[in-house]
Amino acid sequence: MRRLLKEPLVHFLALGAVLFGIGLLRGEGAGPSANRIAITPGAVERLLEGFRMTWQRPPTESEFKGLFEDYLKEEVLYREALEMGLDRNDQIIRRRMRQKLEFLTADLVESIEPSDEELQAHLEADQDRYGQEATVSFVQVYIGDRDGADEDRIRAVAILDELRTNPSADPEQMGDPFMYPAGHGDMSERDLLALFGEEFAAQVVELPLGEWGGPITSAFGLHVVRLDMLNLGRPSGLAEVRDAVYRDLISERTREMDQRYFDGLLSQYTVTVEWPEGMDPVSIPGVLP
Repeated sequence: MRRLLKEPLVHFLALGAVLFGIGLLRGEGAGPSANRIAITPGAVERLLEGFRMTWQRPPTESEFKGLFEDYLKEEVLYREALEMGLDRNDQIIRRRMRQKLEFLTADLVESIEPSDEELQAHLEADQDRYGQEATVSFVQVYIGDRDGADEDRIRAVAILDELRTNPSADPEQMGDPFMYPAGHGDMSERDLLALFGEEFAAQVVELPLGEWGGPITSAFGLHVVRLDMLNLGRPSGLAEVRDAVYRDLISERTREMDQRYFDGLLSQYTVTVEWPEGMDPVSIPGVLP
């Protein structure tokens, strides 16, 4: 039974039943009772709670009377506006009604907790998203495009020789001024690519650890680099990324449920389009050619 409750088709049928029930309730409001306004205890509690959250205290009798009268005015005017069709062709109202239907889908999906097995399967299906990213630590000396390609490479090789043969040489006092610091610790692969480019990233991870190497090329020019640490990354365990996996799985299920529900509704309609003169028809699912 528990497994059955987690099937997407069951979710879709349940959502349909909820919305069908709402439709029946709306239908029951037609006729003589349509003008009856029944204020429930829940509505009164929401008024009280809203005031308490705003003012950090309960309302006085006079304040509550004002709240209630405003609520009643809103309800009456809302009903009259619907009767007059003022909700039609209003983009803001259309958007809000769409959101409320989508919220119903989201609430249904979130009410069914995914099991650890489902979370683990979702994690394993997309380890690139959840895995521990590779990181590097390195020190670089920048040689800019000042004298031309050949001259810059000659200067870079001379700096490399100096750093290799003279352990006391200070890399921060060598090379040309650079917008970024000489040392970079625990830089993620993503940041490395964004900052220095693909060519630099590909070359720096090939350097021997703890030794000066290069010159290697970045989007800025040439660099002499000492690679101090290389962490190639690893797959994540569920315990490490559970919250992120949970959010993504719920989001994915909600999108799927939204699409299933919409497809079911759309199948009840016949949609035709009169395309503007000179415009070629566009193939859209659910729209007759």
